[in-house]
Amino acid sequence: MNHSNLRRSALACALLSVLCAPVAAQAQSAAAAPDGAGAGQADAAQAGGADAAQASAGRKPTEIDKVTVTGSRIKRAEIEGPAPVFTITAAQIEKEGFNTVYDALTTLTEAMGTVESDIAWGQHTVNASPLNLRNMGPGRSLLLINGRRVVDYPLPYQGKSNFANYNNIPTAIVERIEVLASGASAIYGSDAVAGVINVILKKEYQGDQVKVRGGTSTRGGRDALDLSWAGGRSGDNWSVTYALQYFKREALPAGQREFMDSDFDAPPLSLNPQDRAVGILPSVGIRMLNAGTGQRLMPPAGACDQYSGEFFLQNRRTFNRNTGAITDTGWQCGQSAVFQHWTLRNGSEDRSGYLYGNYDFDNGMKGWASVGVWSSRGENMTFMPGWSSNGTYHDVGLNADLDLAKNFTPQEIGGAKNGQTRSDELSWDVAVGLSGKFGERFDWDFSVGRAEYRVDEKFPAILIAEGDRFFLGPNRDRLDQNRFWNPISPQDYASISTRGKNHAQSWLSSANFIVSGDLFEGWAGPIGFAGQLEAAKQGYRLAPDANTLGDDRLYDQTANLDRGSGSRNHYAAGVEFKIPLHRTLTASVAGRYDKYDAVSGDAATTYNAGLEWRPFSNLLLRGTYATSFRAPDMHFVYATPSTSVADQTDYLGCLSAGQQGNCTWDAGFKVEDAQIAREGTPDLKYETGKSWTVGFVWDIADGLSVSTDYWRIELEDEIDDIGANDVLLDEAYCLTGKTPTGEPRIGAPSADRCRLQIGRVTRGPDPDGAGPLLGAVTDIRTGPINRAARNVEGLDASLKYRLNTQRWGDFSFGLNYTNLLKLETRTDTSEQMQDKRTDEPRSKFRGSVNWQKERWNATVYADRVGSVPSVRFRGCRSFADGYAPNSDNCVDTDPASPTFGQQTQKYWGRVGPAITWNVSAGYRITDNAKVNVYVSNLFDEVNEDKDPYKRDFAFIADRIFSPVGREIAVEYVLDFK
Repeated sequence: MNHSNLRRSALACALLSVLCAPVAAQAQSAAAAPDGAGAGQADAAQAGGADAAQASAGRKPTEIDKVTVTGSRIKRAEIEGPAPVFTITAAQIEKEGFNTVYDALTTLTEAMGTVESDIAWGQHTVNASPLNLRNMGPGRSLLLINGRRVVDYPLPYQGKSNFANYNNIPTAIVERIEVLASGASAIYGSDAVAGVINVILKKEYQGDQVKVRGGTSTRGGRDALDLSWAGGRSGDNWSVTYALQYFKREALPAGQREFMDSDFDAPPLSLNPQDRAVGILPSVGIRMLNAGTGQRLMPPAGACDQYSGEFFLQNRRTFNRNTGAITDTGWQCGQSAVFQHWTLRNGSEDRSGYLYGNYDFDNGMKGWASVGVWSSRGENMTFMPGWSSNGTYHDVGLNADLDLAKNFTPQEIGGAKNGQTRSDELSWDVAVGLSGKFGERFDWDFSVGRAEYRVDEKFPAILIAEGDRFFLGPNRDRLDQNRFWNPISPQDYASISTRGKNHAQSWLSSANFIVSGDLFEGWAGPIGFAGQLEAAKQGYRLAPDANTLGDDRLYDQTANLDRGSGSRNHYAAGVEFKIPLHRTLTASVAGRYDKYDAVSGDAATTYNAGLEWRPFSNLLLRGTYATSFRAPDMHFVYATPSTSVADQTDYLGCLSAGQQGNCTWDAGFKVEDAQIAREGTPDLKYETGKSWTVGFVWDIADGLSVSTDYWRIELEDEIDDIGANDVLLDEAYCLTGKTPTGEPRIGAPSADRCRLQIGRVTRGPDPDGAGPLLGAVTDIRTGPINRAARNVEGLDASLKYRLNTQRWGDFSFGLNYTNLLKLETRTDTSEQMQDKRTDEPRSKFRGSVNWQKERWNATVYADRVGSVPSVRFRGCRSFADGYAPNSDNCVDTDPASPTFGQQTQKYWGRVGPAITWNVSAGYRITDNAKVNVYVSNLFDEVNEDKDPYKRDFAFIADRIFSPVGREIAVEYVLDFK
């Protein structure tokens, strides 16, 4: 008998039976400062311990309605609960100087993990913005809008996994954002491993507000325009809230930051021996290489000077450090600033609309509906388009074997914008719900929704046949040197180019039934209850341009080639209880059952427990323990095979031949041209995690509160891609119990993993007839597998203080700090956990001071992100000529080297910290009109001194520094009541 399945079934039955009882529902309502409230009132809505502080001061506590706070579906009167929740209001986002919701969320101290930046080469998601809570990865935190899941971004992060896009949340519709940075799968299900970010949108808004904001960067570029209109109307039993927003922000090319637009901007310490001996070799502009001699042929006189300064005549020489010889390889047109068109920050033009309405029926029920639409065009660019002969051809006119390359310039293609990749996106979300009461004690809420997200990525491409015909003639054998060396016209470029299009789409349909209320009166107070039933279907489809596929393709893919499609169902049931154990002690427990189609795991059962102890009216001691899980991403399951060819090593053949310790290519165990296919698989288990928090909230005095929380998150069975070499290593170990080197293996693969890995290798018949296991390797399937793990722990601290004066106005102070105490990871079960804390920023801080007096207000905001390791971190310092040894003890072990036997030292340098100051000020001209001024990055910090050893673009430590620099903006706000 399968006892684990029996236990799961019993729990599921119990959950369903409780949910079917006549009890009541969730309320998505939220406590918020009233519309039009000043900064002091808005900040007061965040003060977790405000009521306790008033009680301790001898004043009557403020009565507040019970509301739903992120982390629980049980309504509560206390703002602080067993798990720490950080709140940031719309007013706070504005006053701290942020243009977008995502800009503000990246400053959260809980969001310490870095993500792929706009500068990164080979991005798969150029117009999306992921968030990385607790260094757990972008896909392991859950984004909710009004407590409801959002649809996945259609394109996979780094070509692998799915995630939510935080870039498509317009600021005009946001009321506040609640952040729970700990495991919450027992409440919300999959993905809530690192936490939950719940964006609460405006409801029951009164009046209208129009905002016009314009800004720019003082270093040039990055102009931004933000227009919004938000408003609402209401009657005796109805209300409607609406918002429209237009936001445009220019792309920032590296040419507007001259300290990082060229190969020649590399910091001096990063230069290698060749750079120092013969100068930095620039990127190719136009090159004619004689493949027979290896020489670049001299461009015609003046040819390189015709391109508006983009190219220059360059003598390409190489340097042999061991001999000191300098080799002249000829002349070419080099690029003076190859990165000048590369976007340091992508541009976007966004339009959004939002409509929410509710209606109170005479029978006590309440209906609501919401519609949200967001469209965007993102702009991204790396290198300019170019044409090449795609290897060597024989030119009959020059009677030589040539290899040609020509990169186009803006003047040739009709402007740099024609070289951009454009991402046209459309997402929409429709939801309707009905709520009511069962008797006097229980609320219920039923809702259904549908959301879709579409991306059309349009990239510039050179038509292969047309380009060859234009430059090499109809037979592809005679170069037209006039066309090759001289600028072509935009009309000629148009005749040999096109725009390819990749399409991606994702969708989510869901239904939720939630009940909540007090079950009965316990010995220390009412027993709170919430239960949920959830059903959903999600899917996605990636359709790369068909003209870029196969040997007969019309043009090459300049974007990434991601393929896959599929859909799956999801069902869940959960319960939650809040149990007063004593007048000062409250326990919370929750359990949830989740079932996903198309994965090998049966179902996931998660639970959590929390305690709140209030020994004094102004002190809360709290702690939680929770289990969590993450269902395999859609793209991990449904990715379509993409093939490549590479040489590999036949470890099984080696060990079967008794050659342990000699499994090398020279020994005859090379697999030539193995076909390798990367694809998804349903043979994946759920990622599983555990998390703990323990801390306190202390209202020290009237208006002053502090909190500190320790947290730890553990994740097992983390899904990651496995390469062909690891597949062959597993195959050999699973069938022989041996390793190629003879060393013992840490963490032997499980029986399930052995079955999976053996099945990923296809072998031909054994030529000696000894059996199929020793046949030659022909195909290897790679892809995702449950094999990695990580442990993260840290400390959060916060301080809030309010000071109201009659003469000087009202002040509010807020500080948040996170310290990363431990980060351990492993990439395979065969490895020990490795300490990776020093690879990341180890601390993060944000703080603000707000002042308001009559018609004036001002805010000073600062954040600090801890340092990151230099690219040379753990490596060796260079010798005087720029050569850095690779050995562990930094000794040069190359006998031919002029520094053979000499030693340098290990390099442990770090870059940072990054400190940013924002200031804003506002003046209310009339009761209905206000002007605000914003300065972001007041001291213009861009890391211009760079990472000293970073030889590659963009030279700066872009994980923590922004190349934008200081930005200024002016805003006009007009209110209509």
